[in-house]
Amino acid sequence: MKIVVTGPYGSGKSQIIHHITDGSCINIERRGTTIAMDHGLANVDGLNVFLFGTPGLLRFRTMRKILSEGADGIIFVVDSVDPESDARAKLFFREIAFFLPGVPCIVAANKQDLNAARRVTQLRKKMSFLAGLPVIPISAKTGKNVDSLLRTLLYLSMMQWSTVFSAFAEHSGAKSGLKKLMKDLNLPREEAVGYLRRFELRKLLEVAVGDESFTVKEPIRPLLENPVLIMNR
Repeated sequence: MKIVVTGPYGSGKSQIIHHITDGSCINIERRGTTIAMDHGLANVDGLNVFLFGTPGLLRFRTMRKILSEGADGIIFVVDSVDPESDARAKLFFREIAFFLPGVPCIVAANKQDLNAARRVTQLRKKMSFLAGLPVIPISAKTGKNVDSLLRTLLYLSMMQWSTVFSAFAEHSGAKSGLKKLMKDLNLPREEAVGYLRRFELRKLLEVAVGDESFTVKEPIRPLLENPVLIMNR
């Protein structure tokens, strides 16, 4: 699954990716500020999670647009300590909502390990644009709640695709799997093949030559059948 980690500079995006990937990530930065991207890969219960962190300076809008394309979920990071970052967070949120309309989003209220950190209720009051979104208090420095944050977002993302995923699981390995997928989801062939391509790239399944059949990778088949399992670890 492709997850975009975005938000204003200094909010802790790079540190979150570093924690999730156990340091197995790259960061293109200058003087401690990301100027291109962060990228890392994590494995959550057999599910490959590709993380892309966007640059936090406003002038890198084009780069954020490129990195956001095709994302399955958004981690939007806010600074719990610095009230001056709230206005920048609003601009970034409007931007990501424009780039990825309808994509599941969860808010990471970072730096909760610091004494000056504002509580979630205070952040919601100051940043009313977060209304309706789950806000999870975390510390990227200590790792507190970061795993729960990621699993919650993965659950939301998978639930958005639950009908498609359940059809994948049901028809995995069938000789005419594509035709059954088209029938179950009432899709034309082109759109059904598009789904196969999308999730083949995400390493959820393998597609046979000709696209007539596909096979879901066994370690993640239970997750496709019942996404709530991602929350039970």
